[in-house]
Amino acid sequence: MTGKQLTPQNATITTAAIQVQALTIGKKQVTLAVFRQLEDEAIIKPLDAGLAGEPWGRVNYHPDKCADGKEHIHVVWQKGDELRRATVYAPSVAAYKHPTAGLYVEALIAEGLDHRDPRASSAGRADRIQVVKAGREGGVGITRFTHHGVQFHGPVRSDFLTVFHNHYLRRDGGEDLWHRVRHVAGPEATSESIATALPALAYNTSWRQLKDLPQLFIAV
Repeated sequence: MTGKQLTPQNATITTAAIQVQALTIGKKQVTLAVFRQLEDEAIIKPLDAGLAGEPWGRVNYHPDKCADGKEHIHVVWQKGDELRRATVYAPSVAAYKHPTAGLYVEALIAEGLDHRDPRASSAGRADRIQVVKAGREGGVGITRFTHHGVQFHGPVRSDFLTVFHNHYLRRDGGEDLWHRVRHVAGPEATSESIATALPALAYNTSWRQLKDLPQLFIAV
């Protein structure tokens, strides 16, 4: 397999009599070395959680020694005229980065959410809303929360981070915070309306579609 590049033109899926599907180039089964050379690129799109290309199948091989980590699968997929590999995490541990995620939590903070709220957590519980510092003092924070079974991840601006952890700094009923949220989300925005832009259903659908793919076997 040395010197061979894996592409949609020379790669095929060969099915044996017992329905074992192997990824091959010509008549030779693709090796781990060739599989590792595929560019690693996300198949789930960052805005709508749909698929960025055509999935070929799952590979039960963990090139980055991640077999004991969070639930995930490795997928071979086609982008244009090239093949890619992708790591896809289960919805509950996805930490799916979406531009609306941080804005949604900022709206909750404007409504009154802070670290004392039972919905929030400072201990990293997956079933609670987490808002933590991302770096140096005065910088942005990050949030992680679960919405309709999907774990989302996004940035939170420093003013909201400060109010979340120091509720006594909240002034004028949160009007200034709401002004900042609605400057981005629109003058009538609420946390509920912002939440409708979180593509939880689409992520769950993409995950099920990829999880149900046939397993592709590659040579050691």
